[in-house]
Amino acid sequence: MGNLSKNFSLHEFRCNCHWKAPHLPRCEQIPPPKELVDALQDVRDHFGKPVTVHSGHRCPPYNAYVGGASASQHMKATAGDFTVEGVSPNTVQEYLLKRYADTKGIGRYNTFTHIDVRKGKARWDYRR
Repeated sequence: MGNLSKNFSLHEFRCNCHWKAPHLPRCEQIPPPKELVDALQDVRDHFGKPVTVHSGHRCPPYNAYVGGASASQHMKATAGDFTVEGVSPNTVQEYLLKRYADTKGIGRYNTFTHIDVRKGKARWDYRR
């Protein structure tokens, strides 16, 4: 049971700076917008399997530390990098590309999927 949706809680979207980069100052949590939570809940409901958010909000110092884009949606708390238990990222990505054909940012990676709720549409593919 989550406090943001049926399956998601605020703590899943917090910045990782305070435990993955303890030399950085602890930042203030920015909650994700409902539209992002709803998109991830849609993925959870569609596949019927747990979704793990690996990266939600990133404060600017942590975003730089991990080599994130200088205008990353993560810094606005409008993005999530995630996996679905037992489902390949390619399968998840194909679902999202069909489900949100004209909206959202969807990034394709070998080991995870990125989704963000920017205004408009963006697509990229970093699979090797």
